[in-house]
Amino acid sequence: MKTLEIIVSITSDRKLLISSSVDLPVGDYRAVLVIEDQPIQDSVQTSVQNAQAIFRKYIPASKKLSQELIEERRLEALSE
Repeated sequence: MKTLEIIVSITSDRKLLISSSVDLPVGDYRAVLVIEDQPIQDSVQTSVQNAQAIFRKYIPASKKLSQELIEERRLEALSE
């Protein structure tokens, strides 16, 4: 018996789509499927916002890391 965690999609015509590279021989299998109550809500934008929130715990929004990086690169270029 194997346990697989996969993401499935339910289409508008109520078909269940399973996309997974499972290491099993071709054939029919008995399976039990447990589906969470809510669909996955994380979009790319939500993921970015979550990452930014974590980042902001350590670096305040007022700190401009891009400006610091540009300054570092300028100083490196001058010393070459």
